[in-house]
Amino acid sequence: MKKKIFWYIFFITSLLMLVSVSYAQKKKQAKLIYNLLSVQNKIQGWIDSGYYKGASIIIVKDNQTIYQNYFGNYKPETVSYIASAGKSLAAATIAAVVDEGKLSWNDKVKKRLPQFADAKGEATLAQLLSHTAGYPDYQPNNQPIDIYQTLKESVDHIINLPADTLPGTKFKYGGLAMQVAGRMAELATGKDWETLFQEKIARPLNMQLTHFTPVDSAGGHTPMLGGGARTSLQDYANFLNMISNEGMFNGK
Repeated sequence: MKKKIFWYIFFITSLLMLVSVSYAQKKKQAKLIYNLLSVQNKIQGWIDSGYYKGASIIIVKDNQTIYQNYFGNYKPETVSYIASAGKSLAAATIAAVVDEGKLSWNDKVKKRLPQFADAKGEATLAQLLSHTAGYPDYQPNNQPIDIYQTLKESVDHIINLPADTLPGTKFKYGGLAMQVAGRMAELATGKDWETLFQEKIARPLNMQLTHFTPVDSAGGHTPMLGGGARTSLQDYANFLNMISNEGMFNGK
């Protein structure tokens, strides 16, 4: 009998200790204050020195925003080019088309664009998006800047450019191959690129200020998948939230 009482008391005591430790840890976490003054001062220094006219930052931990701030002429509604950070927006859009079964990562360019009759036609969709397709990275210096009106016109120009290497043999960072990937998505769905992006990514993630645009003001209207995305701080944070939660955003 005494032995049973001992083990009973031991069990209750251990349980109370666990509860106490758990409560203390949660209480400590609740009181945790992040000192981000050095980050704030660094960014403000860039603004004060004229290096940037404006900037914005958001820091999130465990799906909770712990710091968000705007500097200089930046406001919550400010949109700016995000350069190659927009490549992930383009890749996610195409991935959504792949998820629907309208494209496959193993689809070759020539399946959708038979006019690519050289080595560039042998590249797969996956290679186009991983910079291993063998395409030239950018337009030749002696060619006019991209003033095309559609993604189709942009891709028609790429057809005549020589391949750099055979598909799958070399990593070479660039944006032209992504234009071809986007055109394949357009042909597979019958929708233009901006419509696809808004339907698959922007609207579901409440990215109201985000669009793909040309990267210069020369008069073209071709969306540049590798560097033409414009977005706001919160819009892009929504996209990253979805990625960090393995495809889920606000429960969907």
